[in-house]
Amino acid sequence: MSKRRPVKASAPPSPSPSTEEGGALAALLWAALFAALAFVPDQKILRWKLLALEAGTASALLTLALSWLRRTRAEWTRTPLDLPVALYAAGGLLFYALSPERGVSRPELVRILFSAAAFFAAAQTWPLLREPRTAPRVLAGAAGLLAAYALLQPFGGIGILQVPRLERPIATFGNPIFLAAFLAASLPSALALALDEETLARRTAAGVSALLCAGALWAAQSRAAFAGLVFAGALFGIMILRGRARIVTLSSAALFAALALWLFRGREWTHGLIWRDALALWRAHPLIGCGLGRFHVEFPAYASEALRALWPEQKVIVNFAHNEYLQTLCETGLVGLLLFLAVPAAALRRLAPAAGAPPVPRWALGALLGAAALFGQAVFSPDLRFGVSAFLLFALLGGAASAAGRREPLPTFPGRFAGAAILALATASWAWLAAAPALANRRLAREPGFHVEQTPELRAALDELEVRLRAEPANGDLAEHLAWLYAKARRWERAVPLYEQAALHLPGRPGPLNNLGNIAYTVGKREEAISWWERSLAVDDGQVDAHLNLGKTLYETGRLKEAAAHLQKVLVKDPSNEKAQVLLKKMVE
Repeated sequence: MSKRRPVKASAPPSPSPSTEEGGALAALLWAALFAALAFVPDQKILRWKLLALEAGTASALLTLALSWLRRTRAEWTRTPLDLPVALYAAGGLLFYALSPERGVSRPELVRILFSAAAFFAAAQTWPLLREPRTAPRVLAGAAGLLAAYALLQPFGGIGILQVPRLERPIATFGNPIFLAAFLAASLPSALALALDEETLARRTAAGVSALLCAGALWAAQSRAAFAGLVFAGALFGIMILRGRARIVTLSSAALFAALALWLFRGREWTHGLIWRDALALWRAHPLIGCGLGRFHVEFPAYASEALRALWPEQKVIVNFAHNEYLQTLCETGLVGLLLFLAVPAAALRRLAPAAGAPPVPRWALGALLGAAALFGQAVFSPDLRFGVSAFLLFALLGGAASAAGRREPLPTFPGRFAGAAILALATASWAWLAAAPALANRRLAREPGFHVEQTPELRAALDELEVRLRAEPANGDLAEHLAWLYAKARRWERAVPLYEQAALHLPGRPGPLNNLGNIAYTVGKREEAISWWERSLAVDDGQVDAHLNLGKTLYETGRLKEAAAHLQKVLVKDPSNEKAQVLLKKMVE
């Protein structure tokens, strides 16, 4: 009998240079994204942290589009969550189109599109990483370092290492609730890596990060974050564990929840009042809601006297329902809520091992549980209304979904060229919408001031015009010009009677009335200013400045629905108006 030579197993094909290059670039991008998430400081209106995340996500998507153009055999990752996330984004576009005031709805549309962008960026680029745990490692490491900084803040530092002293740490997040959301979502990834890493050094580093995150979470004292972690732990016990391990995990979660309730028993709780009044708002618009991103505009009309007594309308704006699901229901009705809930439902159905799907790696399970913590926290907190938390949620979902996805060639239709063009165009359109408020605020900051100092030349010009006006008291043009000069010099006591004189002789001209409103506002008489601007608009409703001034002042007095209507009129006439864009953004911050 002849002997057969054993057949040597063929070595796995080595990755092509282009694949290796894509993996290295993906690793660099996600390292930069998670570092920005942790360390870039937050700031109202400009939101440097959010802008950095948006820029990084756009870069990842544009890099992906470029890679499709460069490769003859372009591939993408099909995941179980692609369709629900795409429908969620499409729903945002639909509700934006239906909105009666698109200027008010625009920030929420940007957030929804950003969420989808973060998901697809993670789902398409994490599979390119040579080591799939790279992204969770960076997240866990960044969270651990930030948690260490946060733990220093209640003490003001240690020794020569001094930091700003705060009762509750905020680190780089602007407030303790946002910090806690980041830590609660990062903690499961750190724990998963502590169990999954191949070397003792890496397991130890991940474990230390987890301990630091837990300590900083405790210091932040966010009830919503604790609730989110309890939800994630309970979900882990129900969906993943069996037997005694399940009983121990669920008992621990229940004990942790009871302990948190006892510790926070003295904290004021107004969420119940907001939820009750928010349900009244939803009942008025049950199917498609009151309009995307319009909760803060419509809610005051439904706020009860009990809530107004605690949070007076003139002092506090109730921007959020403090329950993402309820707020989604109010703004987009049952249709919008179902589109949103389809995302976590698909994640549970397709990614959880108990649902019969193939088991996902531990690092992906950690990402999934981090997302679950944010979904649980959203029952009590408005965190997901802020782009930073929404980014982390959908990036974690995208990364976890990629572990259950499969690489496929791009469909013949539309093909790699058209696919790359569509992806690039969609990314550029969203990025332009996202950057517009920050760019507008920057342009406004560079505008020169209106007022001037009283120079000898100005005083001489004023004296000359006064002589002319005494000779022509019925000259409305002259009175208005002289009033304008006095206003520039802050001489209100003389500017006001001159504008009134101009309005008397020029009844068809809205300018003097508008400027009387400007002066009244400047000296602190808001109601009088509102009256003047309304009279000015009665003469000419097409004035952008008067609508803008009214919108700003009504916003400051808590009359958000009226304010939004005037700002929307500004954007209809001038879509690029920077002041209106900034004011609409301020309404939800």
